[in-house]
Amino acid sequence: MVQGIKMGKIIETYIKTFDGGIANDVRDPRKDKCRMVTNFDIVSSTRMTPYRDSESGDTAAATSQKQNFCIAYWTPATAQWKIFSLGVKSGAGTAEVLMKQLDDLADNSWDTPAVNQSASGGTSFNLFVYYHKTGKIYGARAGTHIWAFALDGSTAWDDTENALAYTNIAQGLVHSKDDILYIPYDNKIAKNDNGVWTNAALTLPTHYKINSICEFGNYLAIAAAPLSGIGNSRVFLWNMDSDTWDEEIDWGEGALKILEEVEGYLVGISHLGANVARFNDRITFKYLSGNKAVKYDELIADVNDACLLPIAKQKANGRLFFMLDILIDGVEREGVWSFGRSLIEPNFTIVHERTPDDDVALSGGVLKSFFIVEDYMFISFVNAGSDFQLTKTNDASSYTATSSYEKLFNTVDSQTTKKLLGVSVTFADLPTNAQVVLKYKIDENIPSSTWVTVFTHAVASSIRHSAINIESTGATLPTYKEIMFRIESTKGAEITGLKFLEETIDDDLLKI
Repeated sequence: MVQGIKMGKIIETYIKTFDGGIANDVRDPRKDKCRMVTNFDIVSSTRMTPYRDSESGDTAAATSQKQNFCIAYWTPATAQWKIFSLGVKSGAGTAEVLMKQLDDLADNSWDTPAVNQSASGGTSFNLFVYYHKTGKIYGARAGTHIWAFALDGSTAWDDTENALAYTNIAQGLVHSKDDILYIPYDNKIAKNDNGVWTNAALTLPTHYKINSICEFGNYLAIAAAPLSGIGNSRVFLWNMDSDTWDEEIDWGEGALKILEEVEGYLVGISHLGANVARFNDRITFKYLSGNKAVKYDELIADVNDACLLPIAKQKANGRLFFMLDILIDGVEREGVWSFGRSLIEPNFTIVHERTPDDDVALSGGVLKSFFIVEDYMFISFVNAGSDFQLTKTNDASSYTATSSYEKLFNTVDSQTTKKLLGVSVTFADLPTNAQVVLKYKIDENIPSSTWVTVFTHAVASSIRHSAINIESTGATLPTYKEIMFRIESTKGAEITGLKFLEETIDDDLLKI
């Protein structure tokens, strides 16, 4: 042994719960937290269960260009609830509504209802909402009107249901307090009370635009961002019984894009850098505590990355789902994410739930919208070739997409040198053809996107695989200050644990 270099103590690290979700700090010490997790279900249990891969969700995705969805009651003949989509008429660009039965999600075909197309004018894909009292789905036309599509199979499409001049419009909702439809546009809220329209039921200050609304008890909560892109966003609480708001809450800097109630908390997601020059775009997560917006966590993009945070959102299984495209550690992390609690984790967690097209990167493409129906998720996007696509969860038990987990370990401290003696990954009985891959990167290479493979394992019915540092066999493992592991799963490998042994090396010659 070289003089002055001494081997130290053996340290064992064992990770067997993964439900803490993503932490922005790559060196977050909490065991259940990670740097990134993608295409795994980590909230239903303490293990990581891969999601099924995606397949085509539309036979005519490139021409139909579906970009919003809702469930509504179709009344002709055999009346039933169906999924409806908002896209465009092929070759025309005007609004078109198609539908799909809820008990027929296995294929990629969509049915064409009667009188399902707008006659002229463009449409905003931000608004597509069903109002059961009138039996209609409403959308927005060419900055001038609210259009209406009746669900009786015979009433003509109405392009001019309600005259409404707007520049920006967002998704509406029917509030359970009064059963009235509310639609946000510019700095105003329009309402439809069983067919009777009031265009400015509430007017906010003119230097704001409304991006999102949600129920919050008996209030309508309204997310308003500054038009200039500079300054703080606000949340307004309105009891809907008067033409003035009841409370105004400073939500801090950045454009508040998404607002929703999650397990009794009012939660907001903001984009800092959407309209102004920042070295690093940030996505911040806040919740209302008393009369203050408290930051829970944030995601910081790589330098000069322009994040994309659409206003599309949906609550499912007690979590808030949203879309995000952000560059982290040199990798574009894109698709559908979620925010909420896991099965046992008491705190909120952030998870990168699904990529839009399995392992195919958008590479300059654009996220559009998504829709969750029980175990199925539909994702609408523009791919790298500038073609519209709609994918959906595979109805077959297929797992060709890569599910991944990344976590940095900094045991003792970042000054202490360690030698990796052995590392194991455990999993549920490995299905035939399933595969587990373990990779690492260390020290100055951690910010890069390059990984070193430790092992690739694909032995059916096995439940563990290990790599042990035995130099005589050539199976050498690294020496490092910090190490980051990446576990990859394909073909249904369910991960239950990560365990490794390392030995400290006393090589600090400056120690007294």
